[in-house]
Amino acid sequence: MSRPPAESRRVNRRKGRHEAPRTVRRDLGSYPDESSRIIYLAAEGERTEADYIKLINDTYRDGPGEKFFLRFSPVRKGLRPDQVVAHVIAQASSPRDEKWALFDRDSEDNRDKAIRDAMSTAAREGVQVALSHPSIELWLLLHFQQFTSQEEGRSGTIKDRLRKHPKAEGFAEYDTKSGGRGKGLSGQRGESLVGKEKTAVENARKLVDMCPHGTCSAKNLSLDKIPGPGTETYEEWNRRSGHGDGCDPLKRDPSTDMWRLLASLGIGTRNTQTPGRRR
Repeated sequence: MSRPPAESRRVNRRKGRHEAPRTVRRDLGSYPDESSRIIYLAAEGERTEADYIKLINDTYRDGPGEKFFLRFSPVRKGLRPDQVVAHVIAQASSPRDEKWALFDRDSEDNRDKAIRDAMSTAAREGVQVALSHPSIELWLLLHFQQFTSQEEGRSGTIKDRLRKHPKAEGFAEYDTKSGGRGKGLSGQRGESLVGKEKTAVENARKLVDMCPHGTCSAKNLSLDKIPGPGTETYEEWNRRSGHGDGCDPLKRDPSTDMWRLLASLGIGTRNTQTPGRRR
């Protein structure tokens, strides 16, 4: 009997014999329906953003509105904002695919140049950006309350408010432990977020209207799909967020564009009915 080629065999060193490689089984829910709207996403974080995107996928993708599938590209370690944009471009199957890059304005990382480079590249390549200033935790907190204090890129106060909020069930030890108990959003944490998207979107929209630049308004939001790379100037691309010409993203303190992603999916912009979540 002929032996399988070496590249298709796995050596069991303990027993000294070759075994056929194991087949990795994918969750059937990870295969999007061909009729779904596919959106590619990447983020700098390793846990919170990934869990939130999964939460939205599991809860709303098969709802009464447009079918969608958020194809999130996980990373093994944190990325700089400019690397996030490059990562989602590399993961997409076509230059014209819908793409979103999620990253924060964390002053402790001293990456202002990386943010400006990321925004410039995203505009040129037709990638949407969800920038949270100072952090993704602001978006989570907005599900429960408004927050207008300028934190200059520091998120300690926001995380503390999130842990102490009486309706933020499961968040009492958020970011105080390792693993899923640290920044994960599964279980009780995710359940406390679902159904509050409309509140989060409204609170985030108000922050656009309060932007210190002075000419920004959430009413100017554009939900149209970007035609493709090189089709819009930076100013045209920037106006999609509702912010006015010349508004420096690094000075939108506080703000989060996560609401734009949800609005583009029809979540939180009306009396959204929460479908049954996949288990």
